[in-house]
Amino acid sequence: MSALQEIFSLLDVADPYRAAPAALPELQLEALRERFAEKRRQIPILARRAKETGIEEIRSLNDVVPLLFTHTNYKSYPESFVDKSQWANMNLWLQTLSSQPVRNVRLDGVRDADDWLTRLADAGHHLFASSGTSGKCSFLNQTSKDLEVADRAYQLSFDAQNQTFRAANDRPVFVFFPEHGVHRLCSPNAHFWHRVAAPGQLHFLSHEPLRATPGIRAGQLRRAIAAGTALPDEIAAFEADNLARQRLMSAAMDDMIDRIYALRHERMVFGVMWPTAYQLVQALRTRGVKDGEFHPETVLFLGGGVKGVKLPDDFREQIRGFFGVSPLNYSNSYAMVEMTGLNPFIHHRQAYAIAPWIVPLILDKSGEKLLDPQATGGVVEGRMALFDLLTDARWGGLISGDRVEVDFRPTGEFAGPMVRSIARYAELEEGEDKLTCAGTIDSYVRGSIAA
Repeated sequence: MSALQEIFSLLDVADPYRAAPAALPELQLEALRERFAEKRRQIPILARRAKETGIEEIRSLNDVVPLLFTHTNYKSYPESFVDKSQWANMNLWLQTLSSQPVRNVRLDGVRDADDWLTRLADAGHHLFASSGTSGKCSFLNQTSKDLEVADRAYQLSFDAQNQTFRAANDRPVFVFFPEHGVHRLCSPNAHFWHRVAAPGQLHFLSHEPLRATPGIRAGQLRRAIAAGTALPDEIAAFEADNLARQRLMSAAMDDMIDRIYALRHERMVFGVMWPTAYQLVQALRTRGVKDGEFHPETVLFLGGGVKGVKLPDDFREQIRGFFGVSPLNYSNSYAMVEMTGLNPFIHHRQAYAIAPWIVPLILDKSGEKLLDPQATGGVVEGRMALFDLLTDARWGGLISGDRVEVDFRPTGEFAGPMVRSIARYAELEEGEDKLTCAGTIDSYVRGSIAA
């Protein structure tokens, strides 16, 4: 069995976070060598980067650092490709970051990005999209195998978030997220909640698929307004569509809150992001619900950031105080859509357990130097980078915008390290710096498209 196969075999155990071998770092390094040897043959811009940095093989984790991509590379396409419906060019762009040939994609009649994503899926490329504040989406490729592997990894991750709760199809479940859509978590989330909910007791905020186009259109309109080229009719139509969507979501939210109010004394499970959880608390308080009224076995799966959302400093404490359940009933995780699965929060460790298929690489802020945990007593603070060993459709190496503190000291319970604190550089006083590697990979992409 190869090292990579051994990593994949961890998906067949009930709790891979605790079942990973003691020699996990050595196994991960060998699996990383296998991935590099494979992907450099499949992804030309990776091969070019390796050649220019003189890296012929992965001898240590230091060799991986110059080869890392960033999340911004996955939205490095010219905006004109989408604005002008140049889907053939988008295929060319996607090919630069994909390990499998982007071929046989029917483009006749494609009207928008969501149609393009559907046609790609028909051809075996199951992209997911992530939209930033600019409205420009990141598009990341997945093979059919990636989909199957990711779903298994996410189910294990969900289960590992709460050691006192198990999915048993026996509770009302309220999910403040669409059941389907382009976000990576839609499908794994839905599969998990179907394992949890009692028959007829699964409630999603919306059954309308989460689409990429509304966010893209918002970004296009903002750019047009800034350039003075937006027509009044275009602005009015967009505002009308936006208002209609807001009314639908508001009505759906009110319906969810009414159902929750009626069942507040029963054992329920919530899947909700932190900002929406705070909104839910405020809405229930206006209906007269007091702190601690919920059933003590209520479980909340929380997550997500609060970027761009104004909340009081103690919003987490307010949420916990309102539901009044045991701390163990609050499940949380550290994740990003570019990695497979979640890193569950472990209450008795007060830290997040890193999945054994994720190789953490803690860098200096510039993203150029790998920090050595042994030099700092086993605990290191810096920029989170990682290698996802499960990813097949693209290169698994990624630099994030997160500043983390990671404890590499062995616990006897977990073979992998633990993330103790997380912050976004962009939200800290020190701010974020542009990463040199992002511009380098983007230049490779532009050159490949031009060629």
